[in-house]
Amino acid sequence: MSTRADQAQSGAGVFTADGGTPAERFRAGWRKHRFWLLAGTLFVAVTVVGLVVGTSGGQAAGPLAVTNPAPSGGQAAATVLRNHGVTVSATDSLAATLDALEANGPGSSTVLLYDPNSLLKPEQVARLAGSAADSGAKLVAVAPGPLAAKRLSPDINSAGSVAAGGPAVAANCANPDAQAAAFLGSPAVQGFSGGSGTSPIRIYTGTETCFAPSGKPGAPGILALNAAADVAVLGDPGVVSNQALASQGNAALVFRLLGSRDKLLWYTPTLKDVPVAAQPPSLAELTPQWILPASAWLLVVAVVGMFWRGRRTGPLVTEPLPVLVKASETVTGRARLYQDAKAVDTAARTLQHATLTRLARELRLGASAEPAAVVDAAAAHTGRPRQELAGLLVLSSPRNEQEMLTMAAQLAALEEEIAQR
Repeated sequence: MSTRADQAQSGAGVFTADGGTPAERFRAGWRKHRFWLLAGTLFVAVTVVGLVVGTSGGQAAGPLAVTNPAPSGGQAAATVLRNHGVTVSATDSLAATLDALEANGPGSSTVLLYDPNSLLKPEQVARLAGSAADSGAKLVAVAPGPLAAKRLSPDINSAGSVAAGGPAVAANCANPDAQAAAFLGSPAVQGFSGGSGTSPIRIYTGTETCFAPSGKPGAPGILALNAAADVAVLGDPGVVSNQALASQGNAALVFRLLGSRDKLLWYTPTLKDVPVAAQPPSLAELTPQWILPASAWLLVVAVVGMFWRGRRTGPLVTEPLPVLVKASETVTGRARLYQDAKAVDTAARTLQHATLTRLARELRLGASAEPAAVVDAAAAHTGRPRQELAGLLVLSSPRNEQEMLTMAAQLAALEEEIAQR
């Protein structure tokens, strides 16, 4: 690769738009895009931290989780039951719960089912209820949906919901567990997808129904049991929560429902309970049914629109060629391109090349004169040192726009000096 001095001796230089040195281009890019780079870095950092915190939280972040100490968690109830000799085991899948039921032996287990996201299908709920009945286990479901409640026991049905945050509700039934609690009540507990707080409380009907919000015996209530009293549904998850456990008779009801057996399986369904398809769905199965008619309609509208707008388009307007453009406009446009590209070095070499061309014509050396000859003639004509003029006309390489403007002013002054002599 030839140097600038070689170019000065051999002839015209080779011009390339490099935009300056790599360090200068890096600094220019950083100044131009630093806001978006910093914003993107901050967004990625926040996302990574959120994913790490969410992943490490696991079960502890879920409502009624046995390891969750938050107001909506169930750690308090689980801890008290453990302190009174009940073995509390948290399970997160139907398979693990059924295996634990079989391992615990007949008549020794209570299963608490809390499915806030309705991940279990009705068939899975029926399977759990059947296994609990076969093993003599007690099943307590917290706020199950209408289909799930029906599959738990034919004696239990969903009866809708009532607004949360009302006064304490009396038992109004003969069930001993409800009688021991006497009243149910809880403050607004946030964090449930269904139950206390901003979500309504579910009510049910069963062979025996307790805690009816209407106050009428036998009306739909928060607690419903089947004929054998081995399946119970509780419509308010807030009763079991850490925050509301000590309110009214909540603790008495929770501990009697969940602590009557030696072992408690605290089952919260997760994505492990979602069945995996035998094969991935095809594109046709994933495509909504409205896509085809909507696409056809949009195609018709597009065709009509083209005919509608195309009719107003007249013939092409011809213009005589060649089109004349002012030299000043060409120079201004090229200068703006150099400025946008930060091509200081390229712009400087263009100025030098143009100055050499004009000086060669002014000094009567011809348009094909070499740069070295122009430098010699200019030095002889002005009396300036040849090294100074060679640095200005050939070797000078400005590092920024300020130095380039200084060089441009010096080149203009040199041309004016030669023209006046």
